[in-house]
Amino acid sequence: MKYRFYLKLIAILALIFALLVAKSFISGLVSERQYFRQQAYNAIEQSWPGEQTVAAPLLVLPYKLIYNRVETITDTSSQKVVSVVKEVVDYEKLIISPSQLTINTEVKHDIRYRGIYGIPVYSSHIRLNGEFNSQAILDESQKYKDKTIQWGTPILTLAVQDQRGINSPGELKWQDQTLPFQPSAGLKDLEQGMHVKLPMPSTAEATKLVFSFELDLFGMKALKFAPLAQNAEIKASADWPHPSFIGTILPVSHDIQAQGFQATWRSSSFSFNTETIIADCETSSCANLLSASVGFELVQPVDIYQQAERCVKYAELFIVLTFTALILFELLKKLRIHPVQYTLVGMALLMFYLLLIAWSEQVAFKYAYGIGASACTLLLTCYFGAILKSVKLGLLLGVSLAVLYAVLYVILQSENNALLMGSLLTFALLSVLMLTTRHFDWYALTRQNEAIDDFDDDVKSERSC
Repeated sequence: MKYRFYLKLIAILALIFALLVAKSFISGLVSERQYFRQQAYNAIEQSWPGEQTVAAPLLVLPYKLIYNRVETITDTSSQKVVSVVKEVVDYEKLIISPSQLTINTEVKHDIRYRGIYGIPVYSSHIRLNGEFNSQAILDESQKYKDKTIQWGTPILTLAVQDQRGINSPGELKWQDQTLPFQPSAGLKDLEQGMHVKLPMPSTAEATKLVFSFELDLFGMKALKFAPLAQNAEIKASADWPHPSFIGTILPVSHDIQAQGFQATWRSSSFSFNTETIIADCETSSCANLLSASVGFELVQPVDIYQQAERCVKYAELFIVLTFTALILFELLKKLRIHPVQYTLVGMALLMFYLLLIAWSEQVAFKYAYGIGASACTLLLTCYFGAILKSVKLGLLLGVSLAVLYAVLYVILQSENNALLMGSLLTFALLSVLMLTTRHFDWYALTRQNEAIDDFDDDVKSERSC
């Protein structure tokens, strides 16, 4: 039948399109498994503290501002406008950030499981020390020298993102006193945390108010600090070797090793616009106290679903290359490969991704990749040898497929250069194909293939007669 080869080629193209549709279902499976993992994360978060942000300790001094105000009113009986003096009481608060602040934290991780999903959590031991300058109290009194200020009970407050994580609050060492902490930060729009009531500092002269305390804090995924101080230094160490440094500024120094990492941040009031944030907290809301922060995330080094998703993107390349090789052998060796056989080969290529996803949830990604690639390569090598009627050709295609899987694994491991390496691989394969077939007489090959098909049809018809 004339044009039989071209009709077959159209059928193969339609098959490739159908396989790409099937590949989209595999991509959907990856998204579904990612959703299940997020559900596991949310379930663990319900019974374990979530991401933590620790604000700098703040000195909060509430006060009453008492003064007289002259108001004009209309006497209802005489209808005369008269002036009266009223005593006015305004309730204000003064918030002072530390002039010096040092934070040291040591973090130890653990893995909590929900089903097959493991989520890293941590316990941290935090040491904070620093000092406040009481000059701000004198300045506030001087600002309202024509009014009466009655100072309330000052508190030192520490805001955290998730109060459930405060395991051992310790005690505050304030000047020469030791004071216990109480739950709640006591700030507007920011209740999570703890506080301690303090004796009123001297309003006669400026002094340095020295403090220190320790805190055990649980959390998961990330630990950040909001160092709202004139000068702050944060030192963090953890036994997790895969940190991702996040926040407004990066650490000035860090050391990452297989046993864990160490990092140091330094900041000033200019780094986070401290005065504006404190002023907003005094007059309106304190919700922004935790917004300007620095810290780190405990990143899982191999995100199996992200790796699988990237791997699936190369399915088109594997399918097209394999089918192209089969078409070439079909033309050159004058073979006949049925579309059903092409379909089975395509299904075997897609099975690799299902095996990869399933096994990577049980073992390390590299082992899952090896299992999936080995299984599909062995299966296809045997099948190629059968349909091509040549063990050598089957081994040749099998080895080529194994090399492609190996190159793809290298590309997956080199995330930063993946696009470049993938582009070079595609260009190299296209170059090999073009150079290998540059002298082919495609018209002659297709005519020979059609002639063989016609001869086979004639033989079959004669036998039937």
